[in-house]
Amino acid sequence: MASNLVKTWKNMGIRKDLHPKKRGKRFYLSAAPHTLSKKEKETFCWRLANLKLPDGYGSNIGNCISLEDSKTFGMKSHDYHMLMQQLLSVALRGLLPKGPRTAIFRLCAFFNELCQRVVDRNKLEKLEEDIVHTLCMLERFFPPSFFDVMVHLTIHLGREARLCGPVQYRWMYPFER
Repeated sequence: MASNLVKTWKNMGIRKDLHPKKRGKRFYLSAAPHTLSKKEKETFCWRLANLKLPDGYGSNIGNCISLEDSKTFGMKSHDYHMLMQQLLSVALRGLLPKGPRTAIFRLCAFFNELCQRVVDRNKLEKLEEDIVHTLCMLERFFPPSFFDVMVHLTIHLGREARLCGPVQYRWMYPFER
């Protein structure tokens, strides 16, 4: 499936950065713009492990980071929420190329704005427009397999907040603990 997709991209003349490159008798695929090198992964995990956060902000994210393996583990949904809403933009700063980094930062800003305690209805309409552009930016850098129904649902979150009010009155974090 992936090889057919790459052949299609090559025939159409798009996504040239993802076309296989021939060296000798072998073909090599270059790294996608959203992937981190080993050093970048280490930097990302080190930043998360050494964050100093105020008491009561959330669980200690540093305890959920393995610096040896450069992986996260044991995080609960609220931890991922904090990561997506506020910490990811801090930890990724300067690690990815500008395009994918900007798209991820815009997605984080969307969730941060949406989850505020007080939300202005006019800002919600602007958020609904902006998330469409953000998802289009993400499509430029992430593979089609990234875009499942959960990514699509972000388009509807602004409308849901307009109809039902602030998100904090409807989320399930208190019941998950």
